Amino acid sequence: MEARRLPFRRTLIIVLSRTRRRSVLVVSAWLLLSESTAGAELQERTARAYQSYRDGAQTRFLTRPRKPGGPSAGGIIGRPAAEDGIISIAGGLIHHWTGAVFIPNVTLPTALDVSRNYVGYPSIYKEIVRSRVLEHDGDKYWILLRLKEGEAGITAVLDVRSRVRYEFPDASHAFVFSESDEIREVRRAGATDEILLPPGRDSGYLWRTDVFTAFIQTADGVYIEMETLGLSRPFPPMLGWIIEPIIKNLPKTSLHNTLESTRKALKG
Repeated sequence: MEARRLPFRRTLIIVLSRTRRRSVLVVSAWLLLSESTAGAELQERTARAYQSYRDGAQTRFLTRPRKPGGPSAGGIIGRPAAEDGIISIAGGLIHHWTGAVFIPNVTLPTALDVSRNYVGYPSIYKEIVRSRVLEHDGDKYWILLRLKEGEAGITAVLDVRSRVRYEFPDASHAFVFSESDEIREVRRAGATDEILLPPGRDSGYLWRTDVFTAFIQTADGVYIEMETLGLSRPFPPMLGWIIEPIIKNLPKTSLHNTLESTRKALKG
């Protein structure tokens, strides 16, 4: 398996506790590219490998049997969906996580109302800076989200344009599939000289993203199951051992926050 590498281009500071006291080790690593250059370029072979993986993951998500259960009322389960959550492919890394939450005393239509409330997303999900619907046709939506994500000194602002479709196999089940059409990294977000980098020619923080969600109505509430996939550039050589623990935590934290924010929105 090829060495894992990171999608970022700035100084990384990791603070690791070594004892029960407050002693810490601070590790700083300058990543490969300066602020003035695009850090990486998405290769066609990488995009194809991700799409193949994504198609298989969606098929499995749709077809596997489900028996709502696992998390207690309001509790959240989150774990890697494959391997340790990071899958190496030619020229990139796939980040694949799955999670679930059960929300009692809620109906499926109410849960779907929150899901479709794209204009209100910034007030529900803290990672979303702004959101708007570009187009709407029945059970299909085209949306644009501005995301701000980060942890341990690594941050990125991204404009993500996605297609979202809703499927209803029966009265108690709903599936939602969100697939990114275009992701553009934003330099100096909010400033008068803000710049949108070309898709696939940026730091490589996130080149593709997909979210699969299942809503299941039960007698006592709604069970929500979610899988998130992301494609990033590999880790730089020699720095993977420093960066990988943080990068593993990013999608896990994001998934947990999404499910928790959804739960809070539904419980009012």
